[in-house]
Amino acid sequence: MTATESGRPFRRLRRLRLLGHAFHGLTAAVAVGLLAFLALLTYVLATNAWPSIRRFGLGFLSGSTWDGVHDIYGAGPAIGGTLLTSALALLFAVPVALGAAIFLSEIAPAWLRTPITYVVDLSAAIPSVVYGFWAYIVLVPLMRATIEPALSWLSGGRGPLSAPQGFTGSDLFTASVVLAVMIIPTVGALSREALHAVPRIQRESALSLGATRWEATRMAVLRPARPGIIAGVILGLGRAIGETIAVTMVIGNIFLLPGTLFSSGTTLPSWIINGFSEVLPGLQQDALVELGLILLGITIAINVIARVILARFQERDPDAPPRRRMWPFGHHLRPAGRGPLDGGTWGVSHPPVPVGWSEARRRTRRRIVQWSVVALTAGCTLLATVPLVSVVVTAAQYGGSAVVQPGFYSGMTPIGCNPRPGFTCSLGGIGPEIQGSLILLAIASLIAIPVGLLAGIYLSEYGRNRLGRTVSFVADVLTGVPTILLGLFVYVVFLTSDHDATHSALSGGVALGLIMIPIVTRATEEALQTVPSGVREAALALGFPRHRVTLRVVLGCARSALITGILLAGSRALGDAAALLLTASGSNFWFQNLSTPTASLPWFIFQNFNSSYSNLQTDAWGAALVLLLIMLVISVGARLVVRSPLEGAGAG
Repeated sequence: MTATESGRPFRRLRRLRLLGHAFHGLTAAVAVGLLAFLALLTYVLATNAWPSIRRFGLGFLSGSTWDGVHDIYGAGPAIGGTLLTSALALLFAVPVALGAAIFLSEIAPAWLRTPITYVVDLSAAIPSVVYGFWAYIVLVPLMRATIEPALSWLSGGRGPLSAPQGFTGSDLFTASVVLAVMIIPTVGALSREALHAVPRIQRESALSLGATRWEATRMAVLRPARPGIIAGVILGLGRAIGETIAVTMVIGNIFLLPGTLFSSGTTLPSWIINGFSEVLPGLQQDALVELGLILLGITIAINVIARVILARFQERDPDAPPRRRMWPFGHHLRPAGRGPLDGGTWGVSHPPVPVGWSEARRRTRRRIVQWSVVALTAGCTLLATVPLVSVVVTAAQYGGSAVVQPGFYSGMTPIGCNPRPGFTCSLGGIGPEIQGSLILLAIASLIAIPVGLLAGIYLSEYGRNRLGRTVSFVADVLTGVPTILLGLFVYVVFLTSDHDATHSALSGGVALGLIMIPIVTRATEEALQTVPSGVREAALALGFPRHRVTLRVVLGCARSALITGILLAGSRALGDAAALLLTASGSNFWFQNLSTPTASLPWFIFQNFNSSYSNLQTDAWGAALVLLLIMLVISVGARLVVRSPLEGAGAG
């Protein structure tokens, strides 16, 4: 053997080591890029909002005027509308979501639990523009004609339920109901996961002592699951605060402090989306960016709090004894042998009664409470499924005549008209919108899939350290950042670097890519973590370097879950309208090039949801039905591959 031949194994080994170090460094650099992006997002918004911050100071937060003529701006009505609608949404959504979670986790039989869980969670896959369209057609007339007059009559026409300007249906109350419908799947899924995390032995222990199903849930399940439920509520609040399109379509968009719940108003996201459609660079645009900066601060704070609570809950040892009660009173008042399970009431003394009569009364009362809880939680579950059914039925009713025509998928947008005797209107089609959506999704995928895969590989294979935990935490936070802010970021960056491409397919694709990156990252991390460690160890024992084990063995084993995560990320990007309105804008023509505005399905729906022309509304419903079917097919397919009740919970 020559010296050259004897040196080849060492050179090959050195080359493999260099490749391994390079791969490790590349994944680490991409992962750190997520941290850098969050910092860059904050910096860009703060820099572009600085003229407004310097001009108005803290008075901007309480100012109630938005005067583009005299350059006087304040965020008071937008902040007030955001907080009010979000608080009302939680008030409406949390009881329904928690009731549905208790029914599906603790009460429903197994044959019913799985399909109903799928239906409830599928509601999270519906794009917000479709929810808004449904609310505009179904909820607004219902609120205007029936619900709001009834509530006003019950209150005597005074207070927050009065309507001095009449009932319009497009107001804060309707927007709150829509937000509640949209956050029920999020709160319900996280609450259900928290209930499932409680060890079964605690339920069985309570049941063995004679507790009913509800008593066991109340005493042995709800209390340990409380941190997870609270985290779900907080994440639902973050989703409600950042929601843009659905609220914009039903809130009325008037920059006034709300006088009553039945008055029109605005929120931070809805005023940003409305303002950027007609404003030129200047102090007003800087003020709109400052609104975005305020929204970013609120949503990041909410998501950080929720993620910290959720992380501590998930890391808690299920076998650890419960913590001592912080409230020092009441626990010592229980008389021995007289708790709820043996006929007594803690802290309350009772006169002696006949044993037989007391036992019968106690059993009857407990039976009534048990069946009342079953009825209430089942009703909450039914109520949680109503919006999805109503959306699908409404879309099929108004858009079914369009989607059954083959030319609908290749035709162009028709000229708006209303039919009259002897004259029919052309339905046209959504060909440019389908083409534009696919192009935008392709650009986003080219950006997001490599970045998300590399970041996820680092978190799963190399990130068992403080940096990895920080990147994973930031990726979770980024999934909760409103998409309107990502669109605003891309708009400002392109406005500064390439003004001609501000409204273009390229900017729209970049915005959608930023939406997809944290979703693909977390999906990759979770998918790779499902691969048993023995698979890695076996491949390493055969002499394969670590980077090849990751690329060839681990990725291959997790291929189905990876594809599922990428499809879910793509479905969320495909249905997003807020970011596209600021970046890709829209067009009624076929795609020309990457530097021109591009049509898309969400943009087409938003542009025509309140059109006075019946054929445009029919086309918009047809587009909504197509988009809805795509989302539902992807979500159902993901369910069949990865059976997790949290898939799609961040759809927005």
